Amino acid sequence: MKCRGLLRLSTISILFFTLGLLCINSEIPASETAGIDRCGSISLEEAAALLGVSVDDLARSSSDLMVSPDDLRDKIYKETPYNCSIRAKSNLLKSITYVTYVYSDPVQARIEFNRMRDGFESVSRVDEVPDAGDEAFLAGDQRFHRLIVKKGDTVIDILSPADFTLQKQVVHYILETETN
Repeated sequence: MKCRGLLRLSTISILFFTLGLLCINSEIPASETAGIDRCGSISLEEAAALLGVSVDDLARSSSDLMVSPDDLRDKIYKETPYNCSIRAKSNLLKSITYVTYVYSDPVQARIEFNRMRDGFESVSRVDEVPDAGDEAFLAGDQRFHRLIVKKGDTVIDILSPADFTLQKQVVHYILETETN
């Protein structure tokens, strides 16, 4: 009986490992996605300068974020939220990752922004950040550092880099293009 359970565990582990390899190997170089990527708010040159790598070392990807079917049905979003990532192929720790939420109106954006702040306050320190969008806060501790910014009907959640100064530069680039 124990052998059968170990076999199932091993099969599942192999399946997830294989899926992970497929995802890694299916990546399109950033230079080939510039025209089709929703995450063009940060140019490859800007990302390379922020991360201290060459443009050729960068890979860009984006994906829809899974959200509640009720939220989609109730049309709280103008567009499906999406995750953007630009990372160095030579050093996985050098990356820019953010999520963009575009709500149906600024009131809904404020409600969701406040929910995010309340959620983070329950697990970490939260500090208000002046001069970033309409409202912004920095959440985190030793485990994570997140900068969340609201401007108009858009909320942007910066997951990486962890450095606050770099996060503010990322937000500047995104807000410059996404909310104009």
